[in-house]
Amino acid sequence: MRTGPQTYSAGARVRHRDPEAAPLAGFASRKLTAFFNLGPGDVRNLSFLYFATFIMRAAAFAGVAVMQDVMRSLDPLWRGVLFAVYPLAEIATVGYLGALCDRIGRKRILVFAHLVTAAAVFLFILSIGVDPAVQPYLVAVFFAMFGIGAAAKVASTLAMINDHSNRANRAQLMAFFDLVTFGGLVAGFGAAFLALHAFGVADAVVLAVGGLGVTVSVIMVQFLVEETPFTPDLQRGTIDLLRTVLRNKDIQRLLPVYIPVVALYGYVLTFTDNLLGAGTGGSGKTNLLLIVVASLGIPLGLSLAVSGRLSDRARLRRPFMALGLACFGGLAILLALATGAGSPDLEQLVSRWPLIVLLAAGAGTFPPAALAYLGDIVEHAVTGTTFGIYSIIFGSGLIVGPVLGGALTQALGPIAFAVIALGLIGISGASVLFIREPLKTPRTAVAPESPIPPETR
Repeated sequence: MRTGPQTYSAGARVRHRDPEAAPLAGFASRKLTAFFNLGPGDVRNLSFLYFATFIMRAAAFAGVAVMQDVMRSLDPLWRGVLFAVYPLAEIATVGYLGALCDRIGRKRILVFAHLVTAAAVFLFILSIGVDPAVQPYLVAVFFAMFGIGAAAKVASTLAMINDHSNRANRAQLMAFFDLVTFGGLVAGFGAAFLALHAFGVADAVVLAVGGLGVTVSVIMVQFLVEETPFTPDLQRGTIDLLRTVLRNKDIQRLLPVYIPVVALYGYVLTFTDNLLGAGTGGSGKTNLLLIVVASLGIPLGLSLAVSGRLSDRARLRRPFMALGLACFGGLAILLALATGAGSPDLEQLVSRWPLIVLLAAGAGTFPPAALAYLGDIVEHAVTGTTFGIYSIIFGSGLIVGPVLGGALTQALGPIAFAVIALGLIGISGASVLFIREPLKTPRTAVAPESPIPPETR
């Protein structure tokens, strides 16, 4: 139950609920509200927000898979450079968009994010079949649009989730954000990857399906997702808000934890075909690939939900982050050992599926604890700006990973993944030792508290 005054942006709707209108919420909604320690109406708003996020992420990741297919003729270095356009656009705009979340509200930026992504998906279709000399430049433009959409999406969505959260449920709510993002990766990137390489579906068809999905998400965020409580700060400009957040020592200590992990994430996204194989290969190879993907995806998804609750109950973040990084490193070693002469040995990976399941479950402990950590240290007055900084961190990693990965893949061949993975995870793991446990020690103040700090809601 929230306490204290609640301030909304201009134009935000305040819902007056009839206590007898329970059929819409129902028994399940009441149970979820109690289980996750949520306020009235939170389940409804979060459900629509998560579902719209899943659809948008699936469409964006399907575009990434199509980019890989369209740009396969380029060498690894230039593929990495092209992919880096996405995070460059994200970094260039997210500071401004995150600050706007604190100044004018989260929902307006959220709707903008979905609109830009929808436009990028449909315009991407037009680039298929054009002159090969021109095509990379068109893809770069559409990837820039994906990056702008991602910037607006991350800042607004995470700010809204944090507005709904408190110390008893923050990692769990962040875990659901990770789950829908991961689900979008599997449904969008995974399904598109299989459709293109295993079943021969045309690039334009894959993008058209994604475009229809993200159009539905635009309608959802416009008419079903409602603004969350926030105090508009119209007096401070973007630079002042960014400076306030960046002076936070906790944020500064997080940089070497987040950036290497996201760099590895960017490398994996860009060179999935090198790690898991591409091409037809027959039904036998497809079945092996599905087994490997299931061994990674199912335990990872389950771990996100379970570890988030454990982190909240224990009031700890660092141990879960450290365990996730260690298991991520183990997965990197397994994939590197199974990749020889540029061709992955899927049979070897399938034979080690129990170990893959164990390591994937451990790796799932990192994302919810890491995002909850950021929510623990953020001040409510600068929530949007802080998660905009997170998106800058994310985008920086997505630049470093593909470009560094492309260069090392050319120089070292299959062993490049092991070198990159172990090096980056080693940096992140060592950096975890230098961050404080936010729920056990006083946090660093960066701005005056708003009337509704997250911990009192």
